[in-house]
Amino acid sequence: MLTLHKRLLELAYEKEQLLIKGDMPAFTALVKEEAKLVRQIAQKEAERLQGLLVLDDEEKEALRPVLFELKRQNELNAALLEQSLNYINWHLDMLMPDADDFTYGQQAFETRSFSRDV
Repeated sequence: MLTLHKRLLELAYEKEQLLIKGDMPAFTALVKEEAKLVRQIAQKEAERLQGLLVLDDEEKEALRPVLFELKRQNELNAALLEQSLNYINWHLDMLMPDADDFTYGQQAFETRSFSRDV
């Protein structure tokens, strides 16, 4: 289990760099690889809970800092991802203004007279 978690941590570091670079094709491939690894970890955890896999004290102690660092890195990656999404939304708002900017809106109908008198 320690090896799987260390590999997951490596992927988390790689994910940070891909988020910073904005390399979405590589990011997508990494997320797929990460999902496979998470499934493997879930399978090992199920085996552990059933008593089929026993972790010795040394492995448990080695796993603890890896899990702590993995949690920290995942929080950082989540913040970077949220920042990227906010940046994209801001750009979309700049490119596509609200519909009210394109029409006169209800206020124009209420304040103007539409008389055809010349």
